[in-house]
Amino acid sequence: MKTKVAADNRKDENSISENKVAIQEYNTGLKSFENKNYKNALTHFKKAVAIDEDFAFAWDNIGLCHRYLENYDEAIKAYEKSLEINPQSLMPLQNLAVVYSYKKDYNKAISNYERMALIDSGNPEVFYGIGQVCYQYTKEYEKSLQNMCKAYNLYVEQKSPYRTDAENIISLLLVEFKKNKNEKKFYEILKENNLNPQE
Repeated sequence: MKTKVAADNRKDENSISENKVAIQEYNTGLKSFENKNYKNALTHFKKAVAIDEDFAFAWDNIGLCHRYLENYDEAIKAYEKSLEINPQSLMPLQNLAVVYSYKKDYNKAISNYERMALIDSGNPEVFYGIGQVCYQYTKEYEKSLQNMCKAYNLYVEQKSPYRTDAENIISLLLVEFKKNKNEKKFYEILKENNLNPQE
């Protein structure tokens, strides 16, 4: 599963702390995180939020550390805390979707991608994420293809290299449609999304 996080996370007044000590702990945590020392990074991010409870990006990183340490319930709590502080933030929503996928709660994973769409309806990660969950886990191939086509078109429009990720899943979906003797439906969905592959 693609685990990329939203790099263009929306900032608001609580995204970054104004407390110098909280920032120092946060920056120390980032260094440990970059070195994949997630336990040490977690200690510093926790110190940052102990100093400034409304430091949303520190909560996001607490969630990431817990995710990498496979403490999924703790990751969910951290992401939800970040969203309480900054409800328009995309990164915790996208990461919630990933964590719920790891927990095999696919309805909640999809629901968090849909929450992202309410904030940014043109975000291809929404459609890629739903398409990935439907392809890999729930085996809802038509729903997966509809979403992958939308993701692909948005990636192309944004000149994003991630379009190849969507292309790859679309190719894998063709195999599934062929297995189910439903190739005609595959090409109908592509046509609906203005995609005309060379057969």
